[in-house]
Amino acid sequence: MIDTVRLNINAGSGGNGCSSFLREKYRPKGGPNGGDGGDGGNAYLIGDSSINTLLHIKFNSTIYVVHGGHGKGKNKRGGNGDDKYIPVPMGTVVYRMNEDGEKEYLDDITSTSPRLVAVGGRGGWGNTRFATATNQEPVLAQRGEKGEKSILYLELKLLADVGLLAKPNAGKSTLISMCSAAKAKVADYPFTTVEPVLGVVRIGDNDFVMMEVPGLLEGAHDGIGLGHEFLRHAERARLYVHMLDGISEDPVEDYRMINQELEQFNPEMAEKAQLVVVNKLDVTEVREAQEELTERLQEAIGDKRSSIQFISAATGEGVDALMGNIFAALAAMPKEEPEEGPELEPMRFRPQRSSGPETVHKDRHGVYVVESEMMERLTAMADPRDQRVLLQLWREMRKTGLADRLIDAGIEAGDVIRFGKVELAWF
Repeated sequence: MIDTVRLNINAGSGGNGCSSFLREKYRPKGGPNGGDGGDGGNAYLIGDSSINTLLHIKFNSTIYVVHGGHGKGKNKRGGNGDDKYIPVPMGTVVYRMNEDGEKEYLDDITSTSPRLVAVGGRGGWGNTRFATATNQEPVLAQRGEKGEKSILYLELKLLADVGLLAKPNAGKSTLISMCSAAKAKVADYPFTTVEPVLGVVRIGDNDFVMMEVPGLLEGAHDGIGLGHEFLRHAERARLYVHMLDGISEDPVEDYRMINQELEQFNPEMAEKAQLVVVNKLDVTEVREAQEELTERLQEAIGDKRSSIQFISAATGEGVDALMGNIFAALAAMPKEEPEEGPELEPMRFRPQRSSGPETVHKDRHGVYVVESEMMERLTAMADPRDQRVLLQLWREMRKTGLADRLIDAGIEAGDVIRFGKVELAWF
């Protein structure tokens, strides 16, 4: 079962703005008419109840969203890139790699509401946007903003009402096959079940989801027997059915061992309500030992919220009563609301991405390096051989205060300035 995935998402970049001027038969020197670039597509995760593993993205883990179209003349705006919706199973926990290289909790996908995980870049401005009363021939246009890149870690924790826990070969698969439509593999050897199995149990007009967790061994909290993978899926269950093998050497010790593993993996799991079920009542030795085994189990359970019931999953004896008890226990329990992450509901407006601070410094080669996203987007499409371009770049730097900061840093005529990958001579 594929239940963990690293996902690399590249949101769409914005289209470039256009630098264009109106040229018609009787208007040979018309004004600027370059259109803006379109916005790049966003990336969303969306819960999908029809899938229950992450296999569909395991081997397609790098996702590219559509870029925005470039602007054109006659004030034609480029088209927006289509958003990308990535379906994931319900119960998928999402972590994002932050700037420090550490994973941080982002969201918990428990509904079909799209969750924004990567923002597309805004389209660049066409030269029409730069026209003013004192600049009637703007030649500058912006490069589109780059789309956001996100590294996500997805971890699936299946959603179920009831978790069926036991040591290997205790009869869990037989029980879930009998009371639901789940086709669990049944055989007379340990670890027949190697991945969680979900089944829907119907009682009249009501139903609940039962999950069979593969058999647990001592040391499961440390990963023995793939314990981490198994126990993680049991975290979401509201109620545990703790199944014991009636012909085990010591069912009471098995009960203690499983609860110790729950406690050491996640203490909250050990505090959840349990129904203790002893299986294989059809075996004579188990039927004769009911009274003694009940007394020993009651002593081991103590004051925990647990009841004891004997069944035979093979013959069906006691199974209907068990299903009724499970439904009654669930009905008496409030549904737990999942922890909410940051607000990631679908956007009414495109979010503003922070551009970062503008900085100026001189490197060891004597080049003045300007870190400014706005200037990088302007110079990326500028022709430095055109004196109009240089003059308009100077005006933009005066507006933002970058020109004054360069002068304060000691820049002189002829010195080289670097904006991203573009170098210009100061004039």
